[in-house]
Amino acid sequence: MPALMQPHETHEREGLIIAYPVKANTKIWKGALVCVDNTGYLVPASDTANLRFVGVAFESVDNTEGANGAKRCRVIKRGSFVYNRVGSYTQADIGTTVRAASDNEVAKTSTNNIVVGTVVELVDGNRLRIRIDNHTV
Repeated sequence: MPALMQPHETHEREGLIIAYPVKANTKIWKGALVCVDNTGYLVPASDTANLRFVGVAFESVDNTEGANGAKRCRVIKRGSFVYNRVGSYTQADIGTTVRAASDNEVAKTSTNNIVVGTVVELVDGNRLRIRIDNHTV
């Protein structure tokens, strides 16, 4: 398609919430860190190869009885959220990039390096707040 020669309507959406088709035999819980796998279907985040982080589940969706894409789950694309932490953190870790350990846990390092956010606050001895902006696909 050629370069624009006149105004063009791009049908912009704010992009805060996007619905993704859910993988077969998968349950997504509201608030879960979520990824798409190498087939493009939504799965809970984990330290698994070939996952791409897309955001935080806006709702719970149970597709355990359905085929790939039989159900869709709305996903929040930006903001800050509180998750359990794996490993020790100090105030000096503010600004550190964290990776998925599970759909409810983040770690400074992991085997597959599924980056999910940046530490913005140490909430307590077990949890921290991460900002997901700029880490979702």
